[in-house]
Amino acid sequence: MAGPLWRTAAFVQRHRTGLLVGSCAGLYGAQILYHLFPEPVIRWLYQYWPQGQPAPLSPKLRSLFQEVLQDIGVPSDHCYEAFTTFTFQPVSAGFPRLPAGAVVGIPASFLSIPIISTDRPVVVHGQRVDWKSPEGTRLRDALTLSHGAQKFALAREVVYLESGAAALQALPAPACLAGTWTLSVGAKHALGLYGGPMNLRAAFNLVAAVVGFVAYAFSTDSLTHALEAWLDRRTASLSAAYSQGGVEFYEKVLSGNLALRSLLGSSGEKLYTPSGNVIPRHWFRVKHLPYTTRRDSVLQMWRATLNPGRS
Repeated sequence: MAGPLWRTAAFVQRHRTGLLVGSCAGLYGAQILYHLFPEPVIRWLYQYWPQGQPAPLSPKLRSLFQEVLQDIGVPSDHCYEAFTTFTFQPVSAGFPRLPAGAVVGIPASFLSIPIISTDRPVVVHGQRVDWKSPEGTRLRDALTLSHGAQKFALAREVVYLESGAAALQALPAPACLAGTWTLSVGAKHALGLYGGPMNLRAAFNLVAAVVGFVAYAFSTDSLTHALEAWLDRRTASLSAAYSQGGVEFYEKVLSGNLALRSLLGSSGEKLYTPSGNVIPRHWFRVKHLPYTTRRDSVLQMWRATLNPGRS
């Protein structure tokens, strides 16, 4: 056992710079790959298939999407493709400036009829929704968005794609890997661990890996929080109608989560708070801003547009 282990350690020692560069490039590429080729991946994951056939994008949703693109002022040479998704919120991926373009999934629920019809079964978290129950009625109302709220939800995705923020979001993983590797090598040289027992170096590497993961989790979550706050502010700043639509959108999201909390029973209480926010899966990580925080931020901007003298 000692022979192969020592040979592996010696190989890593000799080629550690190349391994580090390759690992960082691989991490970055793995996170950004589906943005470079969004069409097959996103459509395959989120395409809405009623009656065994992919739902074409309706003229109403296509017109809504074009209206949002015009409001934002997207250049005509930027490539966008829209499709109908089964999700309750829009999804997106890609870089509109690149040849592969960007893909935006528009929820079928924006049409009100296809998904939330009372005669069509819908399963959420393994629970079939009874649209005639009080919780089902509340969920149906939460999924019925006004024109302004729909435009805000779509505009937020377009702003995200136009900003190219996906490239920035992929940076923390390789940056933390490179930083952890470099600092751990420097620390081991300073402490003289390379001349000591291999078990001691292995224990030090384990501690360094834990510290690196904590740094990665903190930097990733902080970046996501800052990006989500910026996206809300940027989208709401388009006009007073967009900020009003944003307030409605987040109110509806919170209302829908509360409906699911009641509908799912004990499972729902583990997923959503009494205020409608999503409960983090890990106690040491909060990957997204609470919906109440995002609603309050957009609400503040809307009030500022209504009372510009008091802002």
